[in-house]
Order: sequence, then C-alpha cells, then structure tokens
Amino acid sequence: MFDQRQTVDRALSLLSAALEASASGPYEIIVIGGAALSILGLGVRPTKDIDVLGLRGMSADSRELVVVKHKPLPAPLLGAAAQVADALGLDREWLNAGPADLLDQGLPEGFEQRLKAESYGARLTVWLPARQDLICFKAYAAADTGIGRHTEDLLALQASCDELLAGALWARSQDPSEAFLEMLVGLLRYFGCDDAAEAIGHG
Repeated sequence: MFDQRQTVDRALSLLSAALEASASGPYEIIVIGGAALSILGLGVRPTKDIDVLGLRGMSADSRELVVVKHKPLPAPLLGAAAQVADALGLDREWLNAGPADLLDQGLPEGFEQRLKAESYGARLTVWLPARQDLICFKAYAAADTGIGRHTEDLLALQASCDELLAGALWARSQDPSEAFLEMLVGLLRYFGCDDAAEAIGHG
C-alpha cells in the first residue's frame, strides 16, 4: 500500500536500482491513476498499486515518441518489480499494466506532448499525464465504477464542469454504448454539472 508520495518514490527508486543491478533497461513508463496523482501532488489518498499505461517508444515511422502498449510488462521490468515487492512487502502486482487497454481506442488528443518526466535513476524514467488527461481517465473510471475512489480523485483534481464534460466526451470514445452514456450523465449530475449532462445526453 502506498500511503504518500514518499512511499511511491521509494518503490520506484528501488525499482531503478534493481534494474541497474540486473543490467536491464532503461525503461520509460507512463504512469496514471492514484500513483500519478500522488507524484504530481494532486492527490493524497492511499493506492495499492502503480498503474502503467504503456512504455514510451518510437512510432512505427520513427518520427515521434508515442505510448506503446505492453501487456504484460516486459519480463525484466516485472522481475525487478518482484524484488521490490519482496523488499518492501508489497503485493506482487504492485506494478501492472492494468490500464493498457485504454490505448486500443486512442488517448486524448495531444496526450504525448503534455507528458511530464520524473527520473528515478539511470534505469527508470516515469512519465506523468497532464491534469486534463488525468481528468479524462478518472471520468471514464468513475462513470464505470460509480461513487468511490475515482470520484474522490476528481474532487482532489478540482475538475470544473467544462473539464468533466471534456473527460466524458473522451470516455465516450472508449465505450460508445447507450448504457455507458447513462453512467456518464449520472456522473456529471453527481458533480452538479447539469448543463454538461444535458449536452452529452443529447450529443
């Protein structure tokens, strides 16, 4: 369990050290979820794991850096993560590619250009989304799971109705079903964004 930024930082620093000891990497990972909020100082709730969206790599035409899907994560990275789990008493899945399927339908426009880097040593760089992109991910997750940690994160992010509407519109690209649309409308109404709920409901 990661209850504050220091514990997240410690685990990631040890991960970099384990990679160096095994001559693996370097790796550049894109982290989202509660751990990303913690590192960026945008949220303080405990989180049990670190969600990796993908690895940073070159596009097929080698013209730009993009987020590359890796599910599962590369074996050397998972091996180093297992060592950290043993050292800190963490769950074996503390570093996981759970959200990687979000890449299948596309990320918010301009996502890659807004990423911010945090170095954890010679073998590990963590890339973090911009606040507006975290709101998109959290709107999708909150609509899908209901009131709970994801709505808490949206409150911590102080998302405005306009930002929640933008997040909901992106979430629709992930799940265009009518049932999910109703969940998004309910989420917007929960936050008091009735005009946004009307806009997406009739969009």
